[in-house]
Amino acid sequence: MNSTSATATATTAASTTGPGTRAHQASDGPAAVYPSGATPVGLLVASPHSETTLPIVAGTGVAITVLAGCLAAVDAFPRFPRFARPVIAVGSMSLTAYVFHVVGIRSLGIEELPGSPLHVLLAFIVAVTVLATLWSRSFRHGPLEWLMAKATEPAELIR
Repeated sequence: MNSTSATATATTAASTTGPGTRAHQASDGPAAVYPSGATPVGLLVASPHSETTLPIVAGTGVAITVLAGCLAAVDAFPRFPRFARPVIAVGSMSLTAYVFHVVGIRSLGIEELPGSPLHVLLAFIVAVTVLATLWSRSFRHGPLEWLMAKATEPAELIR
């Protein structure tokens, strides 16, 4: 990109940004301008991480579809729960898995990177799945889930 083209792109991006818009610029392309949630039309935009109506509804729809697919698979294939046991183990201790993930990121010092390499992600997934599966053989809930249950037991006495 020559300097004239770069200046024109910057001028265009600057002129289209303003109140109620957000500019997102790729490193090698022109800025993409999305309305923010501050305007009525901004509530209908599906821009990255906009947390507006459309992305929330779409995310909810995807979650419901995945859950329906899992339930259908359990009904259709009697052996499916046996193969899904590691995922069920992680789900039964999701708070523990989340905290393990955050502690792992902090201890490896990778919180400042723009994105972790694929092998780091796969290592986290495998570690959490293996540890959760082993834990679930002896205990019904994860350690932090048990701690939360004990901490909230006094609330049952309040009426």
